[in-house]
Amino acid sequence: MSAELTAVFELDARCARVARGTRLSDALYHAIAWAAGLTGMLIPVAILVYLAWFGVSALTPEFLFSPPRGSSLDGAGGIWPAIKGSFALVGIGLTLALAFGIGGGVYLAEFNTAPRLERVARFCVDSLAAVPGLVYSMFGYALLVVALKFKISLLAGGITLGFVMLPLILIGAHEALRAVDPALREAAHSLGVSHIYLFTRVVWPVARPAILTAIVLSAVHALGAAAPLLYTSATVFTKEPLGLFEPVMALPTHLYFVTSEIGATPYAFGTALVLALLVLIVSALAVAAKRRKVIQ
Repeated sequence: MSAELTAVFELDARCARVARGTRLSDALYHAIAWAAGLTGMLIPVAILVYLAWFGVSALTPEFLFSPPRGSSLDGAGGIWPAIKGSFALVGIGLTLALAFGIGGGVYLAEFNTAPRLERVARFCVDSLAAVPGLVYSMFGYALLVVALKFKISLLAGGITLGFVMLPLILIGAHEALRAVDPALREAAHSLGVSHIYLFTRVVWPVARPAILTAIVLSAVHALGAAAPLLYTSATVFTKEPLGLFEPVMALPTHLYFVTSEIGATPYAFGTALVLALLVLIVSALAVAAKRRKVIQ
């Protein structure tokens, strides 16, 4: 009898130790998760606060809506040509990337019947997404500036940004379409509807919010990219209106030139703050549009 009681006590003690270890591991996991989450939230907030602390004094109507003044890099005047150039470059790039990115994603997910082709295409596209921006810049320079004689221009830079955004949009579109519940496809096929009707009325509305997210992420990435523009469209200083075959200022390259050449701290911080705010505004508008479409 005493041996049985001893075994029961030992079992209870072992269970208590396991319970204490489980509670300890759970508490440790929650602490690590909270620390990681708070760190991920605080880092971008700290960056924005840091930029605002040093750059908010430069945000005047003259700084935002006037061209640079004086010599090319004396930190005077405004950044309006760089703001216009950034949006023009991203707009041209999106025109190219949306057509081929969404088209490629739709074909691979909906109409392709060769699994091997899909695997090979995804491998190539995933590899393109990992290519550094400077490599895209050199490729754009060799193909667009030299071979096609587009010169250092808005068109060459926009197409190069399109190359940068293309794999991101294609991957996002392909994954969003593949994530649609197969039961919806099976139900539609059981009703005898055509594949085009299935795609336009069933699959596309479900996948559209995720595709929109991929488009916005790629556009925001391109908006802040300086390397793809260095050899294709960037110019240090211009007051001329935008032209397809003329060099163009952009916020990332302008920030690079200003900080690397003259170190105009308030001017540079103001430019960086404007770029960060534009990224936040574009992202917020996209999230609002996505939620509105989901509610509808």
